Amino acid sequence: MKIENILVIADQQDKQQSALAHAKSLVKRTGAKLHIVAFNYEHLATLATNLNEEQQLDIQNKIHSKGENWLKREIAEYKLEEKSTSEVIWEKDIVAWVKKHCASHSYDLIIKTGHRSEGPFYVPTDWHLIRNNLVPTLLVAERKWRKKQSVMVSLDLGTHVKSKQALNQKLLDAGITFATNANMPLHICYSLPISTVLKDLGIIDKKALVSDAKSRYLPIIEGMLGEYDLPLANIHFKAGPASKVIPSIASKHAAGLVIIGSIGRKGLKAKLMGNTAESVLALLKTDILVIQP
Repeated sequence: MKIENILVIADQQDKQQSALAHAKSLVKRTGAKLHIVAFNYEHLATLATNLNEEQQLDIQNKIHSKGENWLKREIAEYKLEEKSTSEVIWEKDIVAWVKKHCASHSYDLIIKTGHRSEGPFYVPTDWHLIRNNLVPTLLVAERKWRKKQSVMVSLDLGTHVKSKQALNQKLLDAGITFATNANMPLHICYSLPISTVLKDLGIIDKKALVSDAKSRYLPIIEGMLGEYDLPLANIHFKAGPASKVIPSIASKHAAGLVIIGSIGRKGLKAKLMGNTAESVLALLKTDILVIQP
């Protein structure tokens, strides 16, 4: 995975400025160029004071100017002036702007502070980004990285769909890139689907299922790794739902970054059901890199 051009979404509500901090780290390691964007928007037309158009424009300009000054200070604080361009956008629909912008600009990565808020009929901006955007999106945790962390990649080895098989390779390539750049150990995990009912009835032998998966998929993983030397102890097979297995293995091996694929659903079905990436996003407190086919 090459990382040459990065779109950074700066969040004025993030006191730690996690996205900018991670962007600076990647610039140092890869030499990538940044485009940093911040968003402002207020429903001025609905204010009880009934402002006329000129008054609304004046307030909008003041808010915009304040946002520009804030972003300029933050970029200077992180010493990113020479490696970045920036702009402040007056826009309510952040995802729509990002999609349109990315359609006419070439980015290898989007970095944004991750937010874990959710509800049955409320889908945060993060979820919309990982469903609708084709650029790999790094959702940064709202805390500092710890020492001795690792990078973990979740693969869907049991799939027979060619697009998902190709996605597995993209995920692994990204894992190798980030692990190498950050000088962190790489881990791979695969969660084996298993029926809880059949397991409880003793019809399925969990240990035998895992053993069979290892013998079947280890040669495939080794082929995907190419010349990258990964200890067998860093490849993990576990039976259970991916939404639980992935956070469990990530926690056990101190993953600071989890890389996962997303085949996003849309519409009401997506809001009610979500997908694996979204379920993991709600549980993990680490950085998450989401990649689509």
